[in-house]
Amino acid sequence: MLFSVIVPIYNVEGYLERCIESVREQDFDDFELILVDDGSPDRCPGICDEYAKIDQRIKVIHKENGGLVSARQIGIKIAQGEYILNLDSDDAITSDTLLSAYKIISDTHPDIISFSYICCDEGVLGEVISDSADEGLYNKEKIKSCILPQLLMGSNMNHMTYYLAGKIIKRELLITHQLNVSPRISLGEDLCCVVPCYLQADSVYVSKTQTYLYTKRNNSISKDFNTKQIRQIEDVINVLKNMNLEKPEDFSKQIARYSCFMCFAILAAAAQGNHFKSIKNIKYEILNSIHESGIKKAEFNKITIKSRIGIFLMKKKNYTMAFYFLYLCKEFKRILKRED
Repeated sequence: MLFSVIVPIYNVEGYLERCIESVREQDFDDFELILVDDGSPDRCPGICDEYAKIDQRIKVIHKENGGLVSARQIGIKIAQGEYILNLDSDDAITSDTLLSAYKIISDTHPDIISFSYICCDEGVLGEVISDSADEGLYNKEKIKSCILPQLLMGSNMNHMTYYLAGKIIKRELLITHQLNVSPRISLGEDLCCVVPCYLQADSVYVSKTQTYLYTKRNNSISKDFNTKQIRQIEDVINVLKNMNLEKPEDFSKQIARYSCFMCFAILAAAAQGNHFKSIKNIKYEILNSIHESGIKKAEFNKITIKSRIGIFLMKKKNYTMAFYFLYLCKEFKRILKRED
């Protein structure tokens, strides 16, 4: 069997059938679909069982709720495919995804295939998210020279996509790193798996083909904002620092840039959601975490004026001014859009 598609499922009954159908309607048939019901409290368990009755390619696992990481780990343990595609249950893939991957595998046999993503908001296709690297095959030498320098965060803020979902990875490469991810990590868990896979891959194929349909749900970061994210990212950084693998020479610089970038993104999300009361907590959490050092050390060039000013204010520890600067940028953009 060539492909195993693993779908972790929790409380997504409004999206699940679309997700499953997008796999069943593939133009390429050599796959299994593993549905992992992570103790979902809604109709999802029943939906999974009904699909298993009508499609022999579908396997269903019911388990107690343990989170995304544990669900993916259960799935990969029983997967039989040579390659693994992780698919989140509120997302979908285009009908030619597996066929496109098969053609790439037939020609180049890469360890990793990284496709592009399309953001979907209420069914409307929007922003495209792609890797910063050019399309094509990268051997070990080219991975070191072209991909690893922007694996976490390049100096110009370019980086490889952080998502595990949507990438197609050889099971023998993925399984060890997937099983090593701590189930307690709930933000940035993808990086804890994706980064070591890139570090050990002998070949990578970067494709600009847009196959993964990423759903923007109503419970986005601007509505669910909480300062715990700052500590959660700190956990991920500690995992990356302590990996017992050969790392790029500039990896510590990339970690500092990633730390700074993520704190900037969290501050921007707070401003986007008008979370004025969170400013003090954001400042406290950053100044009492490893992010303070990361922000201080982070060096960028050729970034936007908005990013440059925001990060400058963060380096000066003036998070209140940084917040209001990002808030005014958001409001100014809204006014311009309304006038258009």
